[in-house]
Amino acid sequence: MMEMSLHRKKRINNLANYVSEDFSEGHRVNLIKIVKYEELSLYYDHYENTFDGMLVYIDSMFHIHINLDKGNTINSKRGRFTLAHELGHYLIDEHRIALKYGMITSHQSKNGLLNKDLIELEADYFASCLLMPEILFKQACSRKQFSFTLIESLSNLFQVSIMASILRFIEIGSREFMAVISKDSVIRWYAKSNDFQKVGFKFKVNSNLPRESRSFSFTNPGYGHYISEVEEVDTDIWFINKFYNDTIFEQYYYSEINGYLITLIWYK
Repeated sequence: MMEMSLHRKKRINNLANYVSEDFSEGHRVNLIKIVKYEELSLYYDHYENTFDGMLVYIDSMFHIHINLDKGNTINSKRGRFTLAHELGHYLIDEHRIALKYGMITSHQSKNGLLNKDLIELEADYFASCLLMPEILFKQACSRKQFSFTLIESLSNLFQVSIMASILRFIEIGSREFMAVISKDSVIRWYAKSNDFQKVGFKFKVNSNLPRESRSFSFTNPGYGHYISEVEEVDTDIWFINKFYNDTIFEQYYYSEINGYLITLIWYK
């Protein structure tokens, strides 16, 4: 997966913060007001299993199409992120200008973690910064005990997905931690905060979860989402060289929507 430079991230974050200041209502950004202010045409319609959202330029006007068939209703967490993503394509100058003058063609945006090009990553990052403004997010995290309960509360407070909350917390949250995303016990992806201790991993992408981990023993309960208890486990289950402490905390969350198991790991 491609990565954005720190300079580019800073520019996009500043842009999103600037926009959110004018359109925030408490902890929730009013995306529809942004659409109206920018005089964009917005369509919620049925496009089957094709895309989540798409920005097009036709007859000297920009149009945003949102796919209801993939759960992108106007007030759903997925729908809000999709609309914020398409607003990113419009409000980021380079994206809008390239689309307007035919330097790039309209493309279908799809929600997900993997295999995204730089333009999609930038629009995702804009959406994250817009929906979870830095100052408000840091205030919401301050002096809070860390666990999935906090992540879930941030998800509800800012009306974003669990994964969006995790990624934003990794970047600007109040403590160091790591998230490991797996499906059917196979690790698909992981992310960690920049200040997470420098240690060797006992896992890699496309390998099984560590067999002694609590996450490996997870069995799909067959009903909805599931959040495990916080458990204190030996450091060497997940890592080669020790942390300062011999134990770490592990907790996992199962999402019925995509079948992912999200494991959080942090130390005392």
